[in-house]
Amino acid sequence: MNIQNKLSNLKTFLKKIYDDKDLLASYCLQIVLVATFIIALIQQEWIWVLGCLVAVSIGFIPTILKKNIEVTLPWPIGLLFALVCGLNMAGVLLDAYHIIPWYGEITQFFTSVLVAFIAFAIIYILHVYWDGLIMDKYAMAFVVVIGTMASCVILEFVKWFRLFGAKQTSVEGVLISLLTGTIGGIIMALIGVSLINTGELDELTGNLGKQFDTTLKKHQKNKKEESSR
Repeated sequence: MNIQNKLSNLKTFLKKIYDDKDLLASYCLQIVLVATFIIALIQQEWIWVLGCLVAVSIGFIPTILKKNIEVTLPWPIGLLFALVCGLNMAGVLLDAYHIIPWYGEITQFFTSVLVAFIAFAIIYILHVYWDGLIMDKYAMAFVVVIGTMASCVILEFVKWFRLFGAKQTSVEGVLISLLTGTIGGIIMALIGVSLINTGELDELTGNLGKQFDTTLKKHQKNKKEESSR
């Protein structure tokens, strides 16, 4: 009977995680961080250990400051972030970049999709909640693609320090990596336009947009009070 109760509680817990996409993304990221910390500790990769500790510490900042700082990211961004971190961890710490064919290109693709999604979400939120930016959805897509291409160039420089991705050893490798990132940016830009057309992007960015709107209104209110003094 006790075992049945435990199984029932576990089933309820798993169903809750599945139904709550934000919670699912959060747990995925925590699992990746714990796995990365353990593997990095075993392999004595102290930069990675430090990175995991910093990532975990950031989560305790609101508690330390005794402030309720709520920043709700769209759940697809959370899942993509966990996926990219997991891919890069396996690539660098477990040498998957050298063992699995095209592993670097797969990581590059999902990294560019993540960057493009974040860029699209930020631009869309600014377009909706800030009077200083009014942009057509296709213009958003164009900016996202260009921004993703630029981030891929920066990422190639980061790879030289072996903090992310596999260091390219040929011009062809760099070009393939940049092409893969560009394709990821284009695909995400097209998906972003589709999400705008269906109204799903409003749902995904609604919480973050409202938080931004509240912060913006507080800033404008404080600015008016200071100018009236």
